[in-house]
Amino acid sequence: MKVLRVTTDLWISAYRAKLEKEGIPFYFYKIGDKSAGAILIKVFNLEEVELYHRISDLNGQQTWELLLSGSEEQIDNAIKNQCNFDPDVWVLVIDDPKGKNYLSEFDEY
Repeated sequence: MKVLRVTTDLWISAYRAKLEKEGIPFYFYKIGDKSAGAILIKVFNLEEVELYHRISDLNGQQTWELLLSGSEEQIDNAIKNQCNFDPDVWVLVIDDPKGKNYLSEFDEY
């Protein structure tokens, strides 16, 4: 069975609408390729900074996974390395004291 994927631009638009609806502050640190760029989500909360990325399982299902948790410097270094490796990557930053990100609502099953 062939799995259809939405473009990165379309996914970002839907996610942005959700964040705006919920009143979650965010900004784009880097805008990547609109059709197929990878996406990193950096989340600030009161205790730490988290970095999420989308992974595919063996069945092709995509889910969001915590890639790294730590200081802002650690997260920024990881983002810089990924941007150097993949110039098409998107980086979206969420600044929510409770760390809300709603990524689980955007898993693809």
